Amino acid sequence: MTFQPGWYPDPQDQRRVRWFDGNRWTEHWRPAAVAHPTSPRTMSGGTIALIVVGVLVLLVAMVLVVVVVVALVGGFVGTVQGVMCGEAPHYCT
Repeated sequence: MTFQPGWYPDPQDQRRVRWFDGNRWTEHWRPAAVAHPTSPRTMSGGTIALIVVGVLVLLVAMVLVVVVVVALVGGFVGTVQGVMCGEAPHYCT
């Protein structure tokens, strides 16, 4: 089994990587990359407040849309019923 040339963990010191030329280890090495643990992201109080206000505004807008649609449909039904009752009162009960 042959390995491609490249940087590999140094078999003598795991804190560094060493250049393998495809046949043998060279004297070229460098420190191994250190994985930094990621810290959990936190939101500031202002960000949380902005999200809450945005959600509330969105909910109020949705309620207003529903109210307007119900009012328009109710008005349209009333108009249609008024036209029908005016032309043919026997349909209205």
